[in-house]
Amino acid sequence: MRKFCKRRGYSWIARRRGLLTVVLFSIALVEALWGSSRPVHFLGADRESACWLPWVLTCAGVAVRIWGAGNLRKNKEVTRAGIYRMVRHPLYLGNCLVFLAFFLALGNPLLDLALFLVLLVPHYCSIVLEEERLLREYPQQFAAWRDTPRIIPDLRSFREALATDCFSWRQVYRNHALRSLMAPLLLPAVSEALLTLRIVV
Repeated sequence: MRKFCKRRGYSWIARRRGLLTVVLFSIALVEALWGSSRPVHFLGADRESACWLPWVLTCAGVAVRIWGAGNLRKNKEVTRAGIYRMVRHPLYLGNCLVFLAFFLALGNPLLDLALFLVLLVPHYCSIVLEEERLLREYPQQFAAWRDTPRIIPDLRSFREALATDCFSWRQVYRNHALRSLMAPLLLPAVSEALLTLRIVV
């Protein structure tokens, strides 16, 4: 009974991942507009040195997502090629890196890090539910996959990831990951727009 209730709780939270993401980013945006801290300045000769960390995190998150999506054969197998040799859930890892970058760029590190940690909860619930489904559908493949780290990549497996890579841009397209390429452009655009709006408001 406890396991059933726990699973239902995870399912309830996971289904609202999109809504929670919107709510948490809305809180961060309101703080960036009317709070005491200001967003990071990305563009121009007077750009801040602090801009490099969120931008690099964004690019890293997009690269991880693209590499993962290019190897993912959804609903056909437990994918273990390419980056999946290093980490079980590269798409979630990529999401988290991009989200962290956007939060850091909004200028209030303590609040934004707290919001980011809250955002990890629905991602964790989604991961657990996805692993339960894979265990039911592909028990033997899942057993071999279980030793791979869940979300923190094992960099020692990088050479193995390259050796087994089956990357395909067609898979990237099929897995709807091409839109993530917009993130490195959106990050400075959103930050600069908020800076302009702060002056107007």
